[in-house]
Amino acid sequence: MSEAFFGGLSGSIQSTCRRCDRVNFKGSTDPMVIYHQDIEPLSTLQSPPQNHIELLETTSWSKGTETKYRGLIEDAKSKLQSNTELVQREVFDAMFNSYLDHDWIRCQILCHLWIQRFPGDVIVNCLVEMLGRHNFKCPETWPGFHALSEK
Repeated sequence: MSEAFFGGLSGSIQSTCRRCDRVNFKGSTDPMVIYHQDIEPLSTLQSPPQNHIELLETTSWSKGTETKYRGLIEDAKSKLQSNTELVQREVFDAMFNSYLDHDWIRCQILCHLWIQRFPGDVIVNCLVEMLGRHNFKCPETWPGFHALSEK
């Protein structure tokens, strides 16, 4: 759903939605964030896709990265262990912000931890596939959104 539609929803409905990408529609000058509503709790996202092992390998990191991001990793693991979905969603928000902020290494780490906890999350699996095509290195020319060629 669009940002405008999302903005018109009640707070309780908004709390069941997640950002899933930032796009610029053909003919538009301003990119917008698009949202997805989680009808079921995150805990139901347990069925791994056929390429689950590949997604985990794509998002794995080196020892040096683990040392540099130790605090982030420990904080995210702790939040993902929580039984409170609101706390778990903090990790998703940090992941999505890292994606938009061109910090794709940080995003890679958070994606890995997320798909370990919620292997059936199609939104994150698609994000991993897209960023993995770039080896989690944000192109200098990436404008921070996807330009869509069709309406």
